[in-house]
Amino acid sequence: MASIHETQKTDPLLEDAQCYDKPSTLGTQVQHIGTQVKETVQAAGTQVKETAQDVGTYVKETAQDMGTYVKETAQDVGTYVKETAQDVGTQAKETMQAAGTKVYEQGRESLQDLNRTLEGQIRQRPIQALLVAGGIGVLLGFLWQRS
Repeated sequence: MASIHETQKTDPLLEDAQCYDKPSTLGTQVQHIGTQVKETVQAAGTQVKETAQDVGTYVKETAQDMGTYVKETAQDVGTYVKETAQDVGTQAKETMQAAGTKVYEQGRESLQDLNRTLEGQIRQRPIQALLVAGGIGVLLGFLWQRS
């Protein structure tokens, strides 16, 4: 077994106990503990500050990314609306042209039918046609003389 003096020299708990017995070392130890607490609090503060900065940077970058995304999406929607409006305009133009062509053709056919009908009437009754044409001519002559 080791003697009491040897145990006291090698055992850290006994050394700490001996240190507490001395008033001057107690003040030094309190200062040492105070310094450790101060350093720990400063380290924690620095860590909190860095974490807050990291979170702020992340929020800023995320907001910028979202802004870019919204801008690009709005541009895409605008382009889509523009293209759709152009397509609708083109379809409306083509539909109107087709309808106009159809109406023109129908009118042309109607006039051709009317021409054929008048020709047929004139061929069937040529004397009546001449008398009607002459009457219209006399009527127009009287109207022109008045003016």
